[in-house]
Amino acid sequence: MKKGRKYFLLLGLTFCLPMSGFANDYAGQWLGTIKESINMCEGLGKAEPGDYKLTIIQRGPDITIMDNVQQQPYTGVVRPEKPLEVFVQGTYVKDGGYISELVTIQFTDESRGEGESVWRWSDGYHGCGGRFSFALTRIRPYK
Repeated sequence: MKKGRKYFLLLGLTFCLPMSGFANDYAGQWLGTIKESINMCEGLGKAEPGDYKLTIIQRGPDITIMDNVQQQPYTGVVRPEKPLEVFVQGTYVKDGGYISELVTIQFTDESRGEGESVWRWSDGYHGCGGRFSFALTRIRPYK
């Protein structure tokens, strides 16, 4: 009897695993288009409207997004319970201060998504910030 229960438990887990795994693979080259931008930091040049190429690297649940111009990494984790919703963050030096940025992406599938960024610049004495929204389109997946 115990052997039969173990069999059904293993069979049930086998059918559940693909649903809880990291089936979504976002790795590749992407085109990001800034749709709307608010920048309270005059002269900083952050989040100017237009198109930007991005690289997404994904290994299991770990995800890194890097723009192809400044090459600043933003890191996060793809959660198995919400694989279409990704949060990444990055901090880097710019114009004598630090920019801290939190990015939220809502993917519709493995080739499209939309997102928002909220960022803040500070040199320890002065600070300002902004936000922007963007659309993502996959140009080329990694093979």
